[in-house]
Amino acid sequence: MNRQASAEMSQKLFRAKLLTPEGTGRPAPGSGFWRLYDDGALVIDTNGRIVSVGDYADLAREHSEAEKIDLSDKFIVPGFIDAHVHLPQYPAIGLYGRELLDWLNAYIFPAEKEFTPKVADSLSPIFFDRLLAYGVTTAAIYTSVRADSTWKVFEWAERKGIRAIIGKVMMDRNVPDYLREDTRTSIAESDQLCKAWHGQDDDRLLYAFTPRFAPSCSQELLDKVGALARERGAYVQTHLSENSGEIKWVKQLFPESRNYTDVYARAGLLGPKTLLAHAIHIDQDEQRALLAAEACLVHCPTSNLFLKSGLMHLAELLQMRHRVGLGSDVAGGPTLSPFSLMQAAIYVHNARCLPLANSGFDVTPGLVLYLATLGGARALGLGRTTGSLEPGKDADFVVLDLSSFDQSLANRGEGEVDKLLSRLVFLSDDRNVEQTYVRGRLCYERQQRNSAKR
Repeated sequence: MNRQASAEMSQKLFRAKLLTPEGTGRPAPGSGFWRLYDDGALVIDTNGRIVSVGDYADLAREHSEAEKIDLSDKFIVPGFIDAHVHLPQYPAIGLYGRELLDWLNAYIFPAEKEFTPKVADSLSPIFFDRLLAYGVTTAAIYTSVRADSTWKVFEWAERKGIRAIIGKVMMDRNVPDYLREDTRTSIAESDQLCKAWHGQDDDRLLYAFTPRFAPSCSQELLDKVGALARERGAYVQTHLSENSGEIKWVKQLFPESRNYTDVYARAGLLGPKTLLAHAIHIDQDEQRALLAAEACLVHCPTSNLFLKSGLMHLAELLQMRHRVGLGSDVAGGPTLSPFSLMQAAIYVHNARCLPLANSGFDVTPGLVLYLATLGGARALGLGRTTGSLEPGKDADFVVLDLSSFDQSLANRGEGEVDKLLSRLVFLSDDRNVEQTYVRGRLCYERQQRNSAKR
């Protein structure tokens, strides 16, 4: 047996309907940005990377020795990306009735106090299983101030196979005593975690220095995080301009800064690996500064509505060509569902545009699905690794059963992809997720989960 034949025998060929974004990326990728293979094939190698994508008839001949997996009645789409979520807050999900600062003190800080290593060891697998059940293959995750608990989170992320950017929260002022850290200890513990975990498993696990938000961090802490993140080549994740009361507080705490964004700019925190959640109330000067820094903005529409924080100017930011991802912000958001995030992003845009005759820019199902996949990957700097079904990328994908609403697509014709994108976004939930793969590894299967419940 020659080497090529042996390699083909170790490959897997998935037959399914394939839906993937393609192209160089426009401000508003719509249905024309998406490619549908009605009878498609996805070929992956033993390292979990995509070898070929195309029509089944062609690839079945080309990879005749590959193991065939028939999912021809299912859809395969790229894995979803949650660019902002808080693991320790999961037990506090769905607690409504307060705005940001009051909500933090009433519910969230007490929940994070309870995030001991023992709790992290029991909660992490539940949390990761839930993400994977929703088809989320990549997540940017906040833990708590506890380094030992954060270590447990990394261990579970490694075990579960999910792609993750994880960081220990850093806070050295204006928080309850039971969460307030010594500045040097916060820096030292975060750096130890970064050196241990950043880049593990061929960059599947990455580290993010995580100053919670400006009010909870001294200038010294912010400055040291900026310098250390650059030195380590790691991410920075934090919050920006989520709530009007928060913004007023920042002005009081940092009077020398021109605005909230300038607080982070002065500390050297802004760059292509900076993930800034919310960015609801940023002005034009801040928008231009963030664009110049190539920072990633994370739109959290379900959280912004749930905590009554405001409506992000998504259309304007995309027209400026900001890199934008979607984040659940659990427990600020009441669900981990990427489908709910996509729906809410459209509703928020529509609500903002109601007083206007024509905004000139529509937030469509094709666009929000792009933000949840390839757009989110590009926002996180992972666009060459994940986010679409392309040769050379890791095989991060979701198998969806859309039979409940796909019958109307039986009569092929104009607008077929438009209809599919719209129904996928507005009618899907976790019950449509059959399987979730990360780097070619089956990390979730609905049938097995249902069997385990019985």
